[in-house]
Order: sequence, then C-alpha cells, then structure tokens
Amino acid sequence: MKSSISISAQQSPKVIWLLKLLLLALVGYVLYDQIVMNQDMETIQSQLKQGLQGSNWIYLVVCMVLMPINWIVESTKWRTLILPWKHISKKDAMKAIYAGISVGLVTPARIGEYGGRLLLIEGDDRTKSIPATLVSSIAQNISNIIGGYIGALIFCFCYFSVNRFVYIAGSILGLLGIVMLCALFFNISKLNLDWLNRWKWGKLLNKQAHVLSLYDRPILNRVLTLSHLRYLIYCTQYVLMLYFLGIELSVLAAFSGVSVIYLLQSGIPLPPMLSVVARGEIAVIIWSIFTANVGGILVATFGLWVINLVFPALLGLMIVLNVNHIKSSQNDEQH
Repeated sequence: MKSSISISAQQSPKVIWLLKLLLLALVGYVLYDQIVMNQDMETIQSQLKQGLQGSNWIYLVVCMVLMPINWIVESTKWRTLILPWKHISKKDAMKAIYAGISVGLVTPARIGEYGGRLLLIEGDDRTKSIPATLVSSIAQNISNIIGGYIGALIFCFCYFSVNRFVYIAGSILGLLGIVMLCALFFNISKLNLDWLNRWKWGKLLNKQAHVLSLYDRPILNRVLTLSHLRYLIYCTQYVLMLYFLGIELSVLAAFSGVSVIYLLQSGIPLPPMLSVVARGEIAVIIWSIFTANVGGILVATFGLWVINLVFPALLGLMIVLNVNHIKSSQNDEQH
C-alpha cells in the first residue's frame, strides 16, 4: 500500500507538468493561429490605427477598463456559490476565474473553464465546485437569453419587416420559455439528478449534487443579478468597440443588435480556431443593414475577443503554471 502511494506521489507531479505544458502549447497555437496567421491582420492594423488617430480612442480605453470589472463581477458570482460550503478569498476566486479563462480559450464553447476553476480548489472540494460552476453558467445563459429576447424583439420591430402574427407568436413563445427557465433555476435545489447514475462521470457529479440544496432564493437572486450586470458590461464593451472603429449606429440599434449577436453566438459551440471567425461572420450579417464597413465589424469582434479573453487567458496561464498541487495531493494522502 505504501509503495503504491509513493509511486502515485512520484507520478502525479510529472503528469501535472505534462498537462501544464500541453496547455501552454495549446494556448500558444490558438494565439498563433488567430493572430499571427490571421489573413485580416493588415485590415485590423489599419482600422486600429485609424481609430487611435481620431478622438474615438477614449471608447477603446473605457472598453479595456471594463474588462477587469467584468471578470471581478464573474468572480464575485462564482464565489457567492462557493461560500455556502467553503470559504474562499476574493483573491483566490479571481485566480480561479483567470485560470478557467486560460483553459476555456482552447476548448469548444469554453467548456474548459470548469476544469480550470477546479485548479484553485483543494481535495474533495474540487468536485463540489462543479455544480457551483454549472449554476453560475446557467445563470449567465439565462441572462443571455433574456437580453437576446428583448434585443431581438426591438431589432425585428424597428429594423425588419416581420409578419405581425409571427412576431406576436414568437414573442409569446420566447416569454414562456424564459418563464420556464427562471422557474427551473429558482427551484434548482429540488432537481432529482439520479438519472446521472447511468454514467460513471454522472455518478461523480450526482454525488456532489447535495451542494445545490444550499442555494436558496436570496443566493440565486444575487447570482442572477450579477449575471445581468455582466451581460450589460460586455454588451457595452461591444458597442464601445463599434464606436471606436467609427461605425455609426444609434444606441438602440447598437445594443439591440449586439444582444442578437450574443444570443446567436451562445448557441454555436465551435472549436477555438473557428469561434472568432464565426463571431465575425454573424456580426457582419447583423450590421450589414446599417454599414458597409465590413473591416470595422470584423475588427470590433476580433478586438473584443483579444481584450476579454486573450489578455485574461495569458494571466490565467501564468496562474496555472504556478499552481502547486503537490502539497494538496500530499495532504489528501495523509488524510
């Protein structure tokens, strides 16, 4: 028994370092593919130079200032869901969020954020944090859907000729869907997840599902409110990027259009190498009714990706590379 423990203790650091090197290589490849090999890089540089030379540069500055605020709100939301069963400092919660961004950058639909956040949680509490991260993600998706629903109603009513019956029917169905989602969310502690026992990974998740019973209505209200705040922040960032690049839109058109884009993006789980391209194509379709500045639209999408994901991912990568799991694994073995 002792020999097997010692062997696992010796192998664990090697496996961890191999995973860290793999993450480093994947992040490097994604950045190389999306930035260095980007065929639109000349257009991006030209548009950025044009924006910086004018008086619109202030929009870019405000957009960048909102980036850390966005992730602070997310860390507060996630920490709210962790605190009922484990104390975690604001600093460690922030580190976990950045680590999750780094891992999420190289995975489809940023699913890797779940694993990245686990790195800052020790021992058995790691699996407990999976339901917490899931609830946080559900709350954010509900905000995306609500915002997208409102934006789509405004966008279609003001800028598209939609059949009245189709518009009303779609409005009612959308509202019913949102009501059902909110009802499920606020009753998440009552969900029966025994069906997950069909799969090995499901048994692990269901084992920690009791965490959900700790989330009462005040906690879920706060989490959903923070999700709405995050949604407003990154919608504002997108609008600021459009204004920085000289794309002239009314505030109503800008925010309603952005909400539709985010709604469409959230339903497309693409590989990392295609996500930026897909986002740009969706944006071009939406904004083409207002402007012919395709270059500016693509740059706005690319610039927001760099500000909100690439910069934090690089910080998160440094956090992941410096995480020491040896002490926590040794503590687990001693217990």
